[in-house]
Amino acid sequence: MITREGRAKIMDNMKSTFTKYKVGSGGDSTNPNAGDLDSPLGSVGSVSPTAVGISTLEFNFSINGSDFLGHTIKEVGIFDSAGTEMLIRTNYDGFGPLTSTDVVQFIITVEVD
Repeated sequence: MITREGRAKIMDNMKSTFTKYKVGSGGDSTNPNAGDLDSPLGSVGSVSPTAVGISTLEFNFSINGSDFLGHTIKEVGIFDSAGTEMLIRTNYDGFGPLTSTDVVQFIITVEVD
């Protein structure tokens, strides 16, 4: 079991290290050895994770459909500040194709336990 102090240090490290996101159109299962999304779309965006309680971080961000016009989003990932090391990737049934007026909000929850 990770101690309370250990959780706090891990969360602080994740909060300061993992500050970027990417979205993509790849939809297969996640490989723990993967370093990037299957099919990244567009550029890397910034996100400021927020602590929720003593062991949970939320990565909350929105994308505009006009930035991904006509694409179907099927995966999202959280990355380090350089956008090169992936913390987590989530894939799901796609939504889209996106139109110019769409705004999609993502909330990625990571629990340190």
